[in-house]
Amino acid sequence: MTPAEFPYNPYGVSRARFAVVPRVLVFVTRDDALLLLQRASHKKLWPGLYNPPGGHIERDETPDEAAVRELQEETGLQVQSLHLRGLLMAHAQNDLPGVVVFIYHAQAAGTLHKINDEGTPHWIPFAALDAIPTLPDFNQLRALVLEQPDFFTLYKIAHSDGSESVRVVYQRS
Repeated sequence: MTPAEFPYNPYGVSRARFAVVPRVLVFVTRDDALLLLQRASHKKLWPGLYNPPGGHIERDETPDEAAVRELQEETGLQVQSLHLRGLLMAHAQNDLPGVVVFIYHAQAAGTLHKINDEGTPHWIPFAALDAIPTLPDFNQLRALVLEQPDFFTLYKIAHSDGSESVRVVYQRS
């Protein structure tokens, strides 16, 4: 038997099973404001819309390390405190991998970058959040992260007609 016939597979991974791409999303608050990134106009997905900083988890990187790195890269800020608040499990259609997003609440210090390839970071007063264009699930995630105390998992399943099924499960302490 050759190694190609029996590859090393310590976790029992199978291409026939559901797979996910790991990402992070970081809600940073300061006084009466939330840090959001206005996505660059050249972005393929959601150009010009506002969302918290975040991105992909790299190989050999923990979710916490990715959250710290993405926040620094996209905003210039340094994390002072970081708390995992929940997970988002998004199932794509067909055989595409889904997404698992580790969602954090953080406090950070430093000076914001003016602009970068991802977009432009802004401190948005809480009172102004409803007046800006945000990603479709932003308000639900904001409420889950900032307004309720329990750890949550948000399950989303995309349907071929463009709709989604959404379910939230809370881990009560």
